[in-house]
Amino acid sequence: MRRWRVVLATLAATLAVPGVAHADPAEATDYRTTVRSIEPRTPGVRVDVVGGDSFLRLTVNRGTQVVVLGYQDEPFLRIRGNGRVQENRRSPTLYQSESRYGGGTAPLDARAKAEPEWVAVGSGGTYAWHDHRSHWMDRRRPAGAAPGDVVVDDIVPLLVDGERVEVRVVSRWLPALSRLPLLLGAALGGALVVVALATRRRLAWVLLVAGGGSTAVGWWQFDSLPPETGPRPIWWVLPALATACAAVGIVLGRRLVSYALVILGALELAVWVVLRRDGLLRTILPTDAPFWLDRAVTVGAGVVAVAAAATAVLGFLRSASPLP
Repeated sequence: MRRWRVVLATLAATLAVPGVAHADPAEATDYRTTVRSIEPRTPGVRVDVVGGDSFLRLTVNRGTQVVVLGYQDEPFLRIRGNGRVQENRRSPTLYQSESRYGGGTAPLDARAKAEPEWVAVGSGGTYAWHDHRSHWMDRRRPAGAAPGDVVVDDIVPLLVDGERVEVRVVSRWLPALSRLPLLLGAALGGALVVVALATRRRLAWVLLVAGGGSTAVGWWQFDSLPPETGPRPIWWVLPALATACAAVGIVLGRRLVSYALVILGALELAVWVVLRRDGLLRTILPTDAPFWLDRAVTVGAGVVAVAAAATAVLGFLRSASPLP
């Protein structure tokens, strides 16, 4: 009976992994957006792209006030001279820009000609948001275009201390990525598994290494994005839990509960890999980490998770079987 309780506890803990938030964070993409020009050139105002092509980020030096104009040329965002960031709750653009592909519904009092209702949303003179003028707005490929083609060429207008400034943004469809990092990750993960089996080491040690590397990669991605863009803690918490399960399983030795912990850790790491599957197929990743490293670690973690789960299940069944 106690053995079945261990199994049920393992399943319950697996189902209790951190959930995915309902935010709309950055995602992998095949399009690279760049800021081509700011005209007229304006010292103290910087615009760049973060999170792949998901967000525009505006940074303003103190003493300068900038208003971002929305899709109907209405006041949308404002960064004041003291660095305070405000959004206009009556701007239709505010609601249309809540997600990567739009679709938000604006309330009845949100009209382009309405008197602005400014609400503070940040500080420090910097802010990032989805701006649909800066990226391709369809999950389908652009008709009549090919990799290498420009798919977006648009203007994001600003008012800098009352003077109109135009930010030109261009998005280009990139060629397919190299599969070499995927092969490298699979080979490395497989090599670690083979070495562990050949030396009669428990795969919990390999799971510990893979979980630690995955935690570092996940944290790197989480730390790469501004907080207002909704980075997900699950990117690093899930592999950290897998690492902890492996560590405790190693300490407990070859006991029933240790096998259950390794199974749990392997499942958590496998879920993490599945959540990141788009990054294995897209060209641009929403992280400051080297893309090849991110992909190699993800694939290697997947190989290790499968092998560790399989061997731990066998060990669990052997330990749970009554002695003859």
